Amino acid sequence: MKANRVSIVIPTYKRPGRVLEAIASCLSQIHLPYEVLIGDDSPDEATAQAIASLAPVAGVSLRYMHNKPSLGQVSNVNNLFSQAQGELVMLLHDDDLLLPESLATLTGILNENPEVSLAYGRQYIIEDNGDINAESSISFNRDFYRDAEFEGTVLTPFEAGLGQQIPNNGYLLRAEVLQHIRLRPESGDGCDYDFGFQLGLAGYRPYFINKYLGMYRLSNQGVTTAGGHAGGGDAGYQAYRLMRNCQIDTPRAQAIRNRRLYERAPIAITECVVRGKKKEALAIYFGRWYRSRMLSLGGIKRILYILFYMSPTRLAK
Repeated sequence: MKANRVSIVIPTYKRPGRVLEAIASCLSQIHLPYEVLIGDDSPDEATAQAIASLAPVAGVSLRYMHNKPSLGQVSNVNNLFSQAQGELVMLLHDDDLLLPESLATLTGILNENPEVSLAYGRQYIIEDNGDINAESSISFNRDFYRDAEFEGTVLTPFEAGLGQQIPNNGYLLRAEVLQHIRLRPESGDGCDYDFGFQLGLAGYRPYFINKYLGMYRLSNQGVTTAGGHAGGGDAGYQAYRLMRNCQIDTPRAQAIRNRRLYERAPIAITECVVRGKKKEALAIYFGRWYRSRMLSLGGIKRILYILFYMSPTRLAK
C-alpha cells in the first residue's frame, strides 16, 4: 500500500513573514501535503494574525497551534510530531523553503523503496533576503556528503547520521519511526543533529537523492533554540559531545568522526566558554582534536578567550 498522505510540521517563533513563506512553499507542491501543522511559540499574536489571513487550499488541512506558555524547540517539535496524522512526516523550519517537486520526489522514493525509512535531497543555501548563494550551496552539500558519489543508500544509516548527510529539516520519514525516535531535551541546541544521529544509530535506512529539493536560509536571527529561541547556543558543542562519545562501526565512520571532531572543536570551545564551562573548554583545547592548533594565531586567541572572557551578566555587575 502506497503512503501518500504527508504531514508537514513547522515550529515557529516570532517570524510571521518567514513562516508565511514557508507555508506558501508547502502549498505550492506538485504533490500537495495532506496537512500543514504550525506550532507557534511566539508570545504575541502577530503569527496568529498572519496565519488567519491565509486562504484555504482544497484538500490541505492547515492546523495552527499557539503554545501558551511557549514549549521551547524540543517540546514544540515533539508535540507537532505527535499531532501529525499522515503516513509520512516532514519537519520544516520556519525560515526555510521547499522546492515545488520536493514532496513528489521524496514520496516516490519511499514508495519505491519499502526498506527505506527516510529520504532527502540537496539544499540550496539562501541569504536572509532569499537570494541563492550558488557557490556556498555546492560546498555546503559536498561537506555533508550530499553529492553524486553518495546518492541512494551508499552511506550506512550510522554514517549518514554521524556525518549529517541527514539534514536538520526537509527530510521525509515514515510516521512509524516517530513512535521510537524523538528530539531529546538533553541534546540542547543540538537537538536537530541529535535526531539524525539517533536515526542512524537505530539503523533506520536513509536514501539521499542528488537533486535540489529545499532551501536552507542563513538567517540573521539565527536558529530557534531548545532553551528559548533565536540566539547563541550550544549546537556545536552538543554535536561534538555526541561524536566524541560514540562507538564507531566502519572505517568510513571513523574517518567521518575524525573530520567532524576536528571541525567542531573550535566551535565547541567557544560555546563552552560562553556558557561558563571553562574547564570543559580547556579539556577540548588541550585534547586530541585541537592541540595541533594551539600555537597558531587562532589557537593563541582562543586560549586568551578561555582565560579572560567575562559574560555580559558579570560585566554588568
